[in-house]
Amino acid sequence: MATATLLRDGASDSDPDDFSTLPFPQPLPRSAFTNLDFSPATYLASLHRHQTLEDLRSELRTRSNDLERELVELVNRDYADFVGLGGSLRGGEDRVNDLKLGVMGFAREVDGVKGKVVKVADEMERGMASKKAVTRKKALARNLISLETRLSQLEALLLLRETDDTFDATMLYNFESADDPANASLTSLPRLQKLVTSFLYLQHLLEKVPATHPFVAAQGARIERAKQTISGDLSRALKESRAELKDDDLTEDERRELEKRLVHVLALWGDIGGTEDAVKSLKERR
Repeated sequence: MATATLLRDGASDSDPDDFSTLPFPQPLPRSAFTNLDFSPATYLASLHRHQTLEDLRSELRTRSNDLERELVELVNRDYADFVGLGGSLRGGEDRVNDLKLGVMGFAREVDGVKGKVVKVADEMERGMASKKAVTRKKALARNLISLETRLSQLEALLLLRETDDTFDATMLYNFESADDPANASLTSLPRLQKLVTSFLYLQHLLEKVPATHPFVAAQGARIERAKQTISGDLSRALKESRAELKDDDLTEDERRELEKRLVHVLALWGDIGGTEDAVKSLKERR
């Protein structure tokens, strides 16, 4: 009896239909599905080889149902929180309306201040434009007055108009040297130099005023007459220098000084744009 039992136990140990000795597969871990580089083929290959396909399908179906249930619970919980938030906001309409009225009142005040600022800015812009126009007119008036003054002084120095004793005492003294009698001549270099300087300053003033201004247009004849008179004085100075250079009794120093004076006179002529007149004067025979 014992032998039979032993034989049955031994047979049971070696029975090929007994699956009790096989290892049971482990549950599918949730972490395996949360990897960013999850690959179904790789995951299936890593499963235990004793797990059947039906068992795997059943477990995956269970896992899917669990996930759906969790998702529904999560949505219901968030929806309940949202509904609770909406309920907590009930009764705040009055506060919202008060706040809205306050914001609208503040916006009206801002618009009023903005309108005042724009109005003041426009007034300032008009004031600045008016000030700039007055400044331009003042500058033009000063330049025109300076032009008339300088032109009158130049005409007086050229003996083109009569002047009072005060003008002669202050202006002619600056153009003539009492220590050098030779400077009393109308063709002396100091006088010619200052005449040319005065004429160049007059041209500088003309550049500051519009050429089409009626006053400037009316002075054209006077300016041209002054220029012609200066050219005449330079021509006489040039002829005098040429005549003096023909003196055979001149010393070497005297001849050198006369040549320097001649060159200086030609340079002054070029300063007032009379180069052609200077060349013409040099070609003339006495």
